Amino acid sequence: MARLQTLELPEGSADDRPPFILVVDQYEPPPYPADVNDPGPFDGIAEKIGARAVLVFENTIDIPANDTSAYLGREDSGDGSDEGWTEANKAHADVVDWLKVRDKDAELRAANEWVERLGAEAREARAAVARVRNLHRPVEHGGITICAECSGWDGSTTDNSPCGYEHCPTLRALDSQPAPDA
Repeated sequence: MARLQTLELPEGSADDRPPFILVVDQYEPPPYPADVNDPGPFDGIAEKIGARAVLVFENTIDIPANDTSAYLGREDSGDGSDEGWTEANKAHADVVDWLKVRDKDAELRAANEWVERLGAEAREARAAVARVRNLHRPVEHGGITICAECSGWDGSTTDNSPCGYEHCPTLRALDSQPAPDA
């Protein structure tokens, strides 16, 4: 089953939004083209969705920044906590359907919607991480750098035992570092 991924590129000074490349892998082309002059289902997609390019591969291409393997097989628990991933799975199914149809307008609408949803989810995730990092900011207290949130720092005293900034469990989790042995 074909997959769609985006590869975010470094931003230039003139970019209003992050540039990206659309990567389609595990694509199974038809055994023969319907029309030898037909450039294929991906012709003009890059320009229409704002990508720098569209790369299509029959093999699997793993982009480390897009690794979502930890979320595979998650079911919606009904409490709304998995809603974003359920939506992403629906978008992926929409794109797979897009690859099976030949209606160019439907293909473009499905690709545009999927890319927009993916971009919105990525922006929301980056904003959430930035808010958490802002809460768990480093502050100087008693000659050491502590985590303001974990230490309950009010500007001059702490409500909790001071937590060294490098030991902040929240930031360690964000940075995929194991918790120190107690």
